[in-house]
Amino acid sequence: MSVKQRPYYRLPADTLATWIEQQPDEDWWFVDGDPWLTSVLDFPCPADELVKELRKVRNRDLLLLDKTPGSQAQGEVVDSEQLDNLADTKNRRKKRTFLLTWDDGSDIEWLLIQDDPITP
Repeated sequence: MSVKQRPYYRLPADTLATWIEQQPDEDWWFVDGDPWLTSVLDFPCPADELVKELRKVRNRDLLLLDKTPGSQAQGEVVDSEQLDNLADTKNRRKKRTFLLTWDDGSDIEWLLIQDDPITP
């Protein structure tokens, strides 16, 4: 089943960029599956690089899967303060993960994953 067929929220790209900026500076991010982002960035990448690209499409929305048990989400707009509670952390890496798709008619779903910092 796709994100659109399950409980989901509408997430403006600019809101996601704002939330990423609010995370610790040492956090890096990994994207798996989005053809546009993976064509313009090398992953994992630091937050500022990802934010820069998301700000370029600030008028576009994403659809964010809500994995909360019993969720009744039906495309309501979510703000950056809600994202911590919507992150999936019940995964093998215990990192914040989001399943997203662009709200442009595409069926391509992709993951945004908090990654470990890269240290020299």
